[in-house]
Amino acid sequence: MEDRLALCVDIGTTNLKAGVVDKDGNVLSLSRSEIPLERDNDGKAEHNPEVLFAAFVKAAKEASRGFKGKISLIIPSSYMFGLVPVDDDLNPLMGIMTLLDLRAKETYEDLLSTIDVNEAYKRTGFAPTFHAPLFKIFWLKQRRREVFDKAKYFLSSKDYIISKLLDKPYTEPSISSATGLMNINTLKWDSYSLNALGIDESRLPEIVPSDEILAELPQKSKELLGLEGDVKLLPGVYDGGAIGIGIGAFEEGVGAINIGTTGMFRVAYPEAILDKEDSMRLQTYYLSSGKWFVGAAINNAGIILRWLRDNIFNVSYDELTNEALKVDTSNLFFLPYITGERDKEIGNIASGIYFGLKNNHNKGHMIKAGMEGVAYSLRMLYEAVKDNNVEVKEIRAGGGGTNSDLWMDIFSSVLGLPIKVSNIEEPELLGSALLGFYSLGIYKDLDEATKKMVKIKNVYVPQDEKIRQYDKGFQFFKLMTKDLKNLFEVHSKL
Repeated sequence: MEDRLALCVDIGTTNLKAGVVDKDGNVLSLSRSEIPLERDNDGKAEHNPEVLFAAFVKAAKEASRGFKGKISLIIPSSYMFGLVPVDDDLNPLMGIMTLLDLRAKETYEDLLSTIDVNEAYKRTGFAPTFHAPLFKIFWLKQRRREVFDKAKYFLSSKDYIISKLLDKPYTEPSISSATGLMNINTLKWDSYSLNALGIDESRLPEIVPSDEILAELPQKSKELLGLEGDVKLLPGVYDGGAIGIGIGAFEEGVGAINIGTTGMFRVAYPEAILDKEDSMRLQTYYLSSGKWFVGAAINNAGIILRWLRDNIFNVSYDELTNEALKVDTSNLFFLPYITGERDKEIGNIASGIYFGLKNNHNKGHMIKAGMEGVAYSLRMLYEAVKDNNVEVKEIRAGGGGTNSDLWMDIFSSVLGLPIKVSNIEEPELLGSALLGFYSLGIYKDLDEATKKMVKIKNVYVPQDEKIRQYDKGFQFFKLMTKDLKNLFEVHSKL
C-alpha cells in the first residue's frame, strides 16, 4: 500500500495537465498539452469532445510512462460549466460548451422570467449566471431543439471523460452543484430546476461521492492509457476544488484564492451558507467529505494579464511585471470585466473600463491597475464571505498568478491577510491525489493528508500602509461598479 501512486488529470479550458503523485505529495511526472477552443463570432467556445479525450489519453500515457503497474488510482478534475449533450450510445451530439461560451446569453432572460430566482437560489445555492448548464440546456431547447430532443444525457466535460472510460456516465457533487440543477440539501438533482427545463433526472448522470472509489477501470481503458494491474477510478472534484484541497484550504479558517484564467475566493466550511442579502453574492458549491466551498468566483483574473500581454503591449509576463514594479499605485482604476462577470447585478452586461486615465500615466500604471482591479474583485468576494459570519484567518493561494511576487503582495494588502503559497506548481493535481490517498485509507482524514502532503514555499504579509491605501481604493472600486450599472445597461443595447 505504501508505494501506491495516483495518476491525476486536470482538464482546463486551454490546457490539460496530467501527473503522477505519491503519498508524500511529490509530483513525479508532469505532462501538459494545449486544448484548442473552437470559436466563432456568435459566442461559441467549444471543445471538440474527441480531441479533448485524445488529449486526455495522450497526457495520461505520457505522465504514467515509467510507472506501469504502480498506479492504483486515476482521478480527473475539470472546469465548471461545461456541457455536452450525448445520445443513447454516449456519442456527443455537438461540441462541449465551455465556461467561455456566451451563446446562452441569448435566452438567459427568457428563462429568468419563468422561474423564481430566490426559490432556485435557496434550493440549489447557485446565483443565476448564463454560464451555468441550467441556462445552456435551456438555450439548446430554444435554439437547437433537434439536439435537445435527441440528447439522452447532458454531461459536463469530466462526466464525458468518465463515460468514455467506464461506458456509463457519472458525475459528483462539486461539479453538479455548479449546474444550477442540484439541490444542496439532498445532493440530488432538484425537481424545481428540472421542471423549469421540462426534463427529468433520467437525462442527467448519476451523482456519486467525489471521495469514494467508483469503479475498477475496465481492461480496455487501462490498455488505452498504458496502465496495468489494479487501477481504480475516483470521481474527484472540480478544478477549483482540487486546487483548494491541494493548497491546504481544507483546514479550518483558511481561505483559498486561485488566480488562473478565472479566479475564486472560497472557504471550506461544514455547512452550505447562502448569502443573507438578496444580491446572492455567494455561490455555494459542495467540496468533499462533508464540507462546502463557501464563496464565489470571478471570470476575469489571469485573463487580464494575458489580454494586456497579447492585445495591448505585446510583451512577456515578466516584462509586464517589471513595468508595473516601476510605478506606485495611482488613482487609475480598472474594472476587469472584459468577459462579463458572474455578479448577478451586472454580470451579463459588464465590460472592462479604465477610469481616471491622465497624461502622466504610462503602461506600468495600466498594468498595475489591471492587477489591482482583479484584487479588488476578489476583495468583493471576501467581503461577502465575512458578511455571512464565516471567519478567515489566512489565505492559501494557487494558480499561475502566484508566480508574480508583486501580484501576491497586492492581493495580501488588498485583502489584509497573510497569503501562503505552496511549493507545488500544479496544486490541482496534488489536491486530487490528496483526495485519492485518503480514499485508499492511507490517511485517516483529509486534515492528516493535508499536513503530510502540502508544503508551503512563500508567505506574503500585508503592509499596514498599503492596507489603508488599498482600502480607500476598494471603496471607490465598489462605488464605481455600482454607479456604472445604468451605463452598462445602456451600452449593452447600443
